[in-house]
Amino acid sequence: MTPSSPSIAALAFDLGNVLVKVDHLRFCRRLGELAGWPPQEVYAAVFKTGLEPGYDTGRLSSAEFHRRVQDYFRLDLPFSRFRELWTEIFDPLNDMEEVAAHLARRFPLYLLSNTNELHFHYIEERLPSLLRHFRSFILSYRVGSRKPEPLIFQVLIREAGRPPAQILFIDDKEEFVAAARSHGLTAWAFHTPQEFQERLRAEGLWENPLPKTEPFAKFTLFDLLIK
Repeated sequence: MTPSSPSIAALAFDLGNVLVKVDHLRFCRRLGELAGWPPQEVYAAVFKTGLEPGYDTGRLSSAEFHRRVQDYFRLDLPFSRFRELWTEIFDPLNDMEEVAAHLARRFPLYLLSNTNELHFHYIEERLPSLLRHFRSFILSYRVGSRKPEPLIFQVLIREAGRPPAQILFIDDKEEFVAAARSHGLTAWAFHTPQEFQERLRAEGLWENPLPKTEPFAKFTLFDLLIK
């Protein structure tokens, strides 16, 4: 296949279910057990109302988010316990740290994520070796905007300092891929690490590492004279 993305000069990655696995229902199940709520109802109350969006965009502090969740579910939950429930929803995604490391040798990498203070601090503490490959973090709670809103994409374009078409954005949600394209970004939907690597190769964006070579044999002057 002829490469069709020769002008790509920077890559921007979503975080959850692209670089790491994320399972929000893990939090919902554990909180639901404490509150006597079914997990799906916990999910609707937290993620489909103004609670999580307000926290993701920085309108709510971590302390205020904790207080509102406690009040909503009528729980007396210490902040340390809440933080544990809220953050222990991430797992590594096979090969993606290695993929990021490989791509960072050739391209500047950016992280663009709908996230919040507690979640990102958890990732910083647990996966520093992944984050070190990224030049900059465009995070919804810092920017005050989240996908698919225009501002967060404009911050990425400004941060990368490249024409939008030269920035490849990768996200697992088709809605966000479409939003990125509406701002002129090149954008792909992420499915699996293997499929992503295959597409990078097909588009000419994945350079295989140089083959290992055996070191030259070392000879002394005496060795050369007797040969």
